[in-house]
Order: sequence, then structure tokens, then C-alpha cells
Amino acid sequence: MLKTAVAIFKGPQQIKQAIVEIQEESLANSKISVVVLSEYLHQGDFHEEIANELAYPPREINLDRYKAWLVQAPPFNVPNLGEVVVAGPLASQLMHQPQGLGLTEALLSYGLSEIRARHYEHEVRTGHWFVLIQTEHEKINSVANTLQSYGGRDIEKWNKELGHPIYPKS
Repeated sequence: MLKTAVAIFKGPQQIKQAIVEIQEESLANSKISVVVLSEYLHQGDFHEEIANELAYPPREINLDRYKAWLVQAPPFNVPNLGEVVVAGPLASQLMHQPQGLGLTEALLSYGLSEIRARHYEHEVRTGHWFVLIQTEHEKINSVANTLQSYGGRDIEKWNKELGHPIYPKS
């Protein structure tokens, strides 16, 4: 049975390190998703962004500079958020759900409560990076611990059947 771990990060550096470790340890491989508002994609990389704008024509917003550590969708609009860049399976779900449904509704399908789903949507809206990872029951604690060790916060583990977070985190 798949369980879901979610976390909030301030920027991409910690997420990349966490995901690389999670993948190297075979804790979760193809069920890793990241969501960030397009305007915050280059957060923490100000000098490089300015240099690129001066030297080259505008480029498409993407996560290629992370050497394809996740497969992503092109930037698209999500209700209540605006333009986002989403990598992983959550991208397809957000792009193909009925008109008017946003991140909150997508997170409900992973077992998150409506209150917590709205909380995570708010975090993305305010510039944070959101990570969602699905993995086997035996690996969920290791995934959550790895997310925490790289600076993740608001880390929760969810099971579709329970309707509340699985505690304790570790």
C-alpha cells in the first residue's frame, strides 16, 4: 500500500539533495512531485538569472539546470495559485483535473485532509516549494526523515484510508 509524505522547502537546493538521496536509496523513484510558482523558480540564484537575461533571449522556465532529476510539465496555470512549474506525477493530475479544481483538490486524492491541503496550497502561493512523495509503507519513515534532514518543514505522512496524518513522523 502506498503512503504519501509531504514537505515544504524554502528553495530548490535542499529539495534536490533530498530527492537525490531518496532516489539513490531506492526509497521512491517515479512517484516524486515538486510544485513551485513560476516566479519563485530561480529563487536564490539571482546573479545567474540576471546574467542570462542580459546575454540571451528569454528562455522557458524549467528545472533543466538540475540535470533532469525530475520530469516536469511546461508552466501552466492552477486555480488559486497562478502559473506554476510542476514536476512528477502531480503535474499530470493537476493538468487533467476538471476546470476550476486546484492543488487542494489534487491533494485530497492522496489522502490529505482539506485543512492540510489548503495549508500546503497557501505555502506554495507564498513562495515555498512543495514536495509530495508516494512510497511503500516500509519506506515512508525513511523518506520523511530524509526530507527533514535536508531542511523540509511541515512534514506529514498520509494514508488514503485514514483521513489524518500518520504519527509520529519518525
